[in-house]
Amino acid sequence: MLRSHGLRVTPQRLAVAALILPKPMHVTARMVYQTLRETHPAISMNTIYLTLGQFESSGLLQRFEINGTTVFDSNTAAHDHACCSRCKAIIDLSPQQQESPQQPHALARWHIDREQRIWSGLCPNCAKQ
Repeated sequence: MLRSHGLRVTPQRLAVAALILPKPMHVTARMVYQTLRETHPAISMNTIYLTLGQFESSGLLQRFEINGTTVFDSNTAAHDHACCSRCKAIIDLSPQQQESPQQPHALARWHIDREQRIWSGLCPNCAKQ
């Protein structure tokens, strides 16, 4: 998969890919580093940042920001997100779960190539508490 996206295969890239690409998930660079440092003690935060950036540039991941935190998403299909403001859980909203938004009038002459919305609030578990 890495080669087909124009990336050279290295042990570090393989480790990051094996962790985050098999299924849709949301990760931060810190989460990836903390998970891999036990099995790959020579891996650095810089390597994680560079690898995630390369994966994004090659189309394997997409990046978004929530409350000042950069999150990498292995689901690269167009979709929105919902984030719990208490427990920080993030879920994907598939296109079937969302209404088609109206483009703001101020963007009428723009050529939009990507749109992403982030809904914020309390998830059902946190709302119960």
